This record gives sequence, C-alpha cells and structure tokens, in this order.
Amino acid sequence: MASATIDTLFKDGIISVITFSTTDASFAIPLDQVLYIEKDVERNIKLNELDQFNHEVITYQNDTVQLYDFNRLIGSENHQQAMQQFVATLDTMEKQHVAWLEALEDSVENGTPFTKALDPTQCDFGKWYKHFSTENEELKEVMVRFDEPHRKLHGIAKGILDKIKTDPEQAKKILQIERATTLSDLILLFHLAKERAINSVRPIILFVEHQGGKITALRLDNINDIVTYQQSSFSHDDSTEGVMKKKNEDFKVEGYLRNGDEAPLMLINCRTDAH
Repeated sequence: MASATIDTLFKDGIISVITFSTTDASFAIPLDQVLYIEKDVERNIKLNELDQFNHEVITYQNDTVQLYDFNRLIGSENHQQAMQQFVATLDTMEKQHVAWLEALEDSVENGTPFTKALDPTQCDFGKWYKHFSTENEELKEVMVRFDEPHRKLHGIAKGILDKIKTDPEQAKKILQIERATTLSDLILLFHLAKERAINSVRPIILFVEHQGGKITALRLDNINDIVTYQQSSFSHDDSTEGVMKKKNEDFKVEGYLRNGDEAPLMLINCRTDAH
C-alpha cells in the first residue's frame, strides 16, 4: 500500500478520524487506517522490561503484531498509573480526616491538647485540593462537592473546644452528631471519587495498518469520538522537535486539525514513507 500523503489522507477534501487523548494532548488517526478496536483485556505478551522504545506483542487474526503503549511512545503520563496514584492519595487523605476527628474526640474526652489544623486550607488535603484539577467531568462533579463538608468539619473544632469549658456533655453530643453527618458525608465523597477514578480506566487496543500492509497495535487510554474534518481545518507541522519526532517509522504527526475554538488535534499518519 502506498504511503499516504496529506492530499490522499483527505479524500475529496474530507477526512474522518478516530480521536483520543492523553493527559497532555488530543490526537486523531485517520479512520481508514484503523482495522479493529477492542478492549484491553491484557491478552498481550510482555517482553522483558519495557522502556519507551520497546513494545509488547499481541495477536491479530492469528498473526503476532507489535503492541505499543501510546503514552510510552510520546513520554506522557499513563492514565492508569495516574488514577492509581490519585486513589492512593485519597486513601491517605481520608485516613487523615478520620484521625483528625479522633484527635478532637480525645481532646473532648480526656482534655488532650488538640494540635490538628483548624484551617481547612492548611491540612494536607486542603493544600492539595486547592491546586487539584481534572478534565474528567464525572470526577470533577464529585471533587467540587468536597469543599463544603471539608470546611464544615474543620470549622466545628473551635466551637467544640470552646463548648468543653462551659458544657462538656453538650460538646460530646455535638461531636457525635458531626461524626455521623459531616464526617460521613466526607468519607462518602472520598469513596465516590475513588470509584469514579477507577472506572475512568478503560484502556483500548487500536489495530492500525501501515505502508505495505504492516499491522501494529496501540494501547490508548480511551477513544473519544469519530469526527469528520474539512482539509481547510488542517495545518502542517514543520517542526523538527516534539511528539514522536524520533519514532516516526510507523507513526508520524503530520499536523493539526481544528474546528473553530476547539482544542487542536494532532493528526497521526500511520502510512508514512519514513523508512
């Protein structure tokens, strides 16, 4: 099969592409270069210790083909690893807030000095939460809900510590109520956020055809959509540095696709003559 130039990629001035994204950018591969799509069920064969230049292998129609992890190819963060780290962070923050309330209870019951953060922006979670952002809409919807119960939980400490001096029994009752309500609400959000993070990991295997009929596979974090672009939406990439410049034997970034104010997509050509 001949290499695909830009003019041949756009048939009658139009191209249909499969779009996908990493934590750093969005990409597109011509639909007519895609042979098959399947969920990653880890039926691939791992080869030695992988680095960004190595690959695994997987079968396609009884033949063995090279399987590349796309994140490794471009040096991007692996979404699955990022979500595992995110869940581990939330596990730690959840335990810290349970310990925070237990320390307050110890102060109420035994008069132990309370030394935990009163300001919700000064605990580890508050500092982390201030700078947290995500493009995952389902995860974002949960994360914005943390602010109110988190502030409320920290806000109860001063009132309860003051109440101990005048009405210890009432202070204990208020603390019990806050454990059953505010802390429970916060813990529920921690669990929900972790669940959505785990569910966002849906790796896909994309089988593509190269020049001469060679077939390889890409492991992607996701597939977003199938979109059609006019050739007028394309702009060339003439740079010599950047994504995949040193690994363009099978995958070459030809340029960018963009409609209006949308974020640009890097157009990857799998049928190049760069051999």
